[in-house]
Amino acid sequence: MDIAVAQGTPIKAIHDGRVISAGDAGSYGLCVVIEDEKGYQSRYAHCSSLSVSAGQEVKRGDVIAAVGSTGNSTGPHLHLEIMLDGKYLNPYYFVDTGYDGSTAGAIPGVPGGPVIPDYPGEPPTNDTFAAMLAEAEKYLGYPYVWGGSSPSTSFDCSGFVSWVINHSGWDVGRLGAQGLYNICTPVSMANAQPGDLIFFWHTYDAPNPNGVTHVGIYVGNGQMIHCGDPISYANINSNYWQSKYYGMGRLP
Repeated sequence: MDIAVAQGTPIKAIHDGRVISAGDAGSYGLCVVIEDEKGYQSRYAHCSSLSVSAGQEVKRGDVIAAVGSTGNSTGPHLHLEIMLDGKYLNPYYFVDTGYDGSTAGAIPGVPGGPVIPDYPGEPPTNDTFAAMLAEAEKYLGYPYVWGGSSPSTSFDCSGFVSWVINHSGWDVGRLGAQGLYNICTPVSMANAQPGDLIFFWHTYDAPNPNGVTHVGIYVGNGQMIHCGDPISYANINSNYWQSKYYGMGRLP
């Protein structure tokens, strides 16, 4: 994640840990890498100056460097990465919540976020899901059109989901991604059923940085059908969708 901010802005550690490297890292420029006892690593690149050295213990919120444009960079910014076991994770989650949920954030199921109830309501029946899938698959291959909400215009993500559920037993009108999330009951990924909706954030620069920006229909087995470009199936376990994942929701 690249965050454009002014040259010299203090950079703070986003979790406790030990500095495992601090110095010139080639294309990353001046760079700090912090690792905690659980193996989480955070990388802060293109710094103008460093305030820590390798081997130093730091706490969340400690100033570790200053924003710059060193290395392969076209302007002052912070390049932030989070990794665990070689896999990239969503930096926004750590900035907002910490990996232990120690501060309030918007992710469902963490303090300050939407509560996932013990009983989120009855999942869609097999017949209902079959109707949703049959309707959704009519439009496979249709292009993404911003604001689109019908077969005659094609669809955007929320227009597609609104159309499908309105033709599968619900009557919710034309809702945006956040509006669809708002009418759903949060449900954990472990309890998600085919026909539940799946929501994402930070898929584009929305006016509300903490709002839902994309929605699809969960079909089971780690797959969703959604209006990408074009309407298609997608693997929700890919690095991209995992990094943007917001939560699951069950329609009333």
